[in-house]
Amino acid sequence: MSLFDENKFGNLPHYLSLGAGVQSSTLALMYALGELKPMPKAAIFADTQAEPHSVYVWLEWLKGQLPYPVYTVTRGSLADAEMQIKTSKKTGKKYRKTLIPAFAKNKDGTIGILGRACTRDYKIDVIRNQLKMLEQVPRGCKEEKLVQVIGISTDELKRMKPSRDKWWVARFPLIESRVSRKACLDCMEKKGFPL
Repeated sequence: MSLFDENKFGNLPHYLSLGAGVQSSTLALMYALGELKPMPKAAIFADTQAEPHSVYVWLEWLKGQLPYPVYTVTRGSLADAEMQIKTSKKTGKKYRKTLIPAFAKNKDGTIGILGRACTRDYKIDVIRNQLKMLEQVPRGCKEEKLVQVIGISTDELKRMKPSRDKWWVARFPLIESRVSRKACLDCMEKKGFPL
C-alpha cells in the first residue's frame, strides 16, 4: 500500500519533521543510513522550550549522526505561555488560556479534554513557516513545492492528516512500510543506537 505518489512528488525536496521522539528519530537515522530515499534537505525540530532535558541531549546526539542539517525553530516558551494570566477585555475577569492537553472532570462525571493549542501554535505553525522560508514559497502558492516527511507509525493512524496547504505534500514513510512504534524501537536496538 503506497499512500505517496512517488512519480508525482518524488523529485520534490523532502524535509523531515523531527520531534526527536522514537518514530521521527528512527526515520532520521534510516535516511542517514540510506535506507530511505530521497535524502531530506533538512530536518526541522520545533522547540517548545519545555521539553524534558533528555530530549535536548538526545537531539544533540542525533544531529551528530545526520548528514543533513537540523533546524531548530521556536515560538517561545510553552511553559511561560501556559502560566500567563490574561484579562478579559469585556468583563475584566482574569483567566488562563489552556495550551497543553489537560483533562478535567465534567459536571456529569465524564472526563473531557480542555481546549489546547500547543501542537498547532508551538509545532505545526513554526515548522510550516520554516518550510516556507527554506523553499521561498510565495504567498498564496497553490502548487506543490515540497514534501514534509512525518514520523507517524501504524499504531497512530488517527494522527495522519493530509497537508492543509496546497504548497506541500505530507509523506508518512512508516505507514507506507507498515512500521509500528515497537518496530522502530526494535530497529534502533538492532542497529546499536541508544534508546
